[in-house]
Amino acid sequence: MTRSGCIAIVGAGHAGVQAAASLREGGYRGHIELVSAEHYLPYHRPPLSKRFGQPLSDVSIALRPASFYEAQAIGLQRGTTAVGIDVADQRLRLSNGRRLAYDHLILATGARNRRLDVAGEELAGIVSIRNLADAQRLREGAGAGGEAVVIGAGYLGLEAAAALRGAGVPVRVVARRSLPLAHAVTSDTARCLAGFLKGLGIEVSGRAAVAGFDGQAGAIRRVRFEDGTVEAADLVVIGIGAAPDLELAASAGLDTAEGILVDRDLLTAQPSISAIGDCAEPRCPAGPVRRLESVHNATSQARRVAARLTGRGMPPPETPWFWSDIGDLRLRIAGLAAEGDAALTIRTPGPGLAVLCFRNGLLVAAETINENGIHVAARKILDSGASLTIDEASCAGFDITRYAMKLRRAAA
Repeated sequence: MTRSGCIAIVGAGHAGVQAAASLREGGYRGHIELVSAEHYLPYHRPPLSKRFGQPLSDVSIALRPASFYEAQAIGLQRGTTAVGIDVADQRLRLSNGRRLAYDHLILATGARNRRLDVAGEELAGIVSIRNLADAQRLREGAGAGGEAVVIGAGYLGLEAAAALRGAGVPVRVVARRSLPLAHAVTSDTARCLAGFLKGLGIEVSGRAAVAGFDGQAGAIRRVRFEDGTVEAADLVVIGIGAAPDLELAASAGLDTAEGILVDRDLLTAQPSISAIGDCAEPRCPAGPVRRLESVHNATSQARRVAARLTGRGMPPPETPWFWSDIGDLRLRIAGLAAEGDAALTIRTPGPGLAVLCFRNGLLVAAETINENGIHVAARKILDSGASLTIDEASCAGFDITRYAMKLRRAAA
């Protein structure tokens, strides 16, 4: 890739903005065009489900100030969507009628919230948090009083439930499973989460699928379930996960599955197109593929693509890590656990929880609640490639933070 020309980036979330910034940091002198479907200045999305009670604005939670794009000569097209890709001609067709020629195209289209697709989903008072406008609607609904029902016990649903409860709103969480985050964490961590939520006055109940919503005067009043039961609600938050935005890639004939398929270098089958962030799915012939939705994954992939395009050589992938702030609870996950991994709950010096996950006897992931020191230690171990075994971790007196410090001293 030359250091001049044009790189077009579709999507101005964490991945897209970081790619543009990293290109400039890497010495790219050509034109950079960042295409954003939203009219807002690109902003951090995690605060939307945690801090919606505050008067958030794109400026207050901006990824970069407006002056950054001007200073770095990054063209930021707000309120513009990419409607097509002419792969052979290397041109991006935009909703404003413009045809943007590119030397390389980076797709950072992100994901869209999943819908229930049931009757009544259009009623006022039903919110699915994805953008600033959604957070504003949730703030208004919380301020109107009444009772809230959160559908889905994933990260977003739990964050929103804790924030609503903190604002004095009675909240019930309903999901297909009775334990929160049961699909994403070990049973010990899920039970700890359930206990914390119960202490806040939030019950998580396993329920049948949602059958529909009933309203009055155009506003939500009841949630109906397929087993015939109902829940009264003046506010509903739908948090049942997200699906990658593949429409643009699929229309251009790019390979897609659970995401836009990319190789180890984050390239699609078209050598002039890369994909990063929530929309990208690595090809993995030797085993199952994994698409990750996290800020760290988005920014890490953006930096790697920018390094490749500026000829600096791509750094190796980093250990993935995630976080979720659920009220005062700080959940941190390092690495990728899988069903069937052995879980070891270890004693911690603080009031939180730490669970280490092992595959074939070796550490692959760690889950912590209010134990950031252990989280950092686990990340250091995983990043180093050291082989911490379950037998070592099970020994009396084992301290993972000291273990990580020894590794660091040995590597110095």
